[in-house]
Amino acid sequence: MQAPVMEGHGYYNAHSELQARSAAEADAVLERALAAVAISPGLLTIADFGCSQGRNSMRPLALMLDRLAERAGPGRDMMVVHTDLPQCDFTSLFVTLETTPNSYRRGRDHVFASVVGRTFYEQLLPADSLTFGWSAFALHWMSTLPLALAVHIWPIFATTDEARALAKVAAADWKNFLAHRARELVPGGQLVLVVGAVDADGASGLEPMMDLANGVLKALVDEGKIAADTYAAMTIPARPRTREEFRAPFQNGELPDLALEELVIGETPNAAMLRWQQTGADAAFAADIAGFFIAAFGPSLFGGDKPMRDLFVSRFTAAIEVAPAEIARPLVTATMRIARR
Repeated sequence: MQAPVMEGHGYYNAHSELQARSAAEADAVLERALAAVAISPGLLTIADFGCSQGRNSMRPLALMLDRLAERAGPGRDMMVVHTDLPQCDFTSLFVTLETTPNSYRRGRDHVFASVVGRTFYEQLLPADSLTFGWSAFALHWMSTLPLALAVHIWPIFATTDEARALAKVAAADWKNFLAHRARELVPGGQLVLVVGAVDADGASGLEPMMDLANGVLKALVDEGKIAADTYAAMTIPARPRTREEFRAPFQNGELPDLALEELVIGETPNAAMLRWQQTGADAAFAADIAGFFIAAFGPSLFGGDKPMRDLFVSRFTAAIEVAPAEIARPLVTATMRIARR
């Protein structure tokens, strides 16, 4: 399995508007969590779990810091800890922190930043040290891929046996993430998580796009431009969860120190779709969706094979432009607020 990191060299920063717009729908939940979080003495610590290259974190982190400063008083030191896999493009994160106009470091002399390059399915911070945790569009990525799908790249289309194996890993990942955060959070600490999900009908909003991508890849195999065994190994290691799966660890007594205060699953805006509906610009929409796809899923499918990736992008973009309405769907997301008792 390729490490589930985003496309590097700042590409994800430049092509992750869809994630940023959907995550903004969590603002009301974020505000309630910031009003409820315990303000302990000393350093206040925020963790950004699954930060990628940082662009989408700047606005919500600035909001968190300002609300905590309002409650803690002026001059309180605060630490922001960004976490992601060691293969992440941390250089782009550092550049974003230091150079972008909306960096949360601007005008906040008592705010400090650090990075942890490890999986968030492990403990990353000292016990009882974390005030507030945030994660957006990271927790649907799996720690390991137990198998490659036989006929598709997207786990929603797994066979019954394949789906069972994927669900087992996804359940363990979710429990592990929460158990480690339970140890890290201070009493009264809060988490706000925005995660890819499926609705009551089992849809994530990405199925038409993923089916088209899978069809393009199969056509390239038929043409001899991609080897059959290369395609056979292509599975995106991301699995959206159901409402029942999100709730399960809280209902069976496995996490006595955590309380699931809010869970909202629903459609969130697709920025590219909304722009296309306003402009009717099919080519621009196709480019937006192809950029989103490669930014998030390209490394998992193509690794460092740029010629294969570029060939796919050319075919995929052209196919979207022919029938954009088939791909234009809102994203289904889960927004959660979790508190440590």
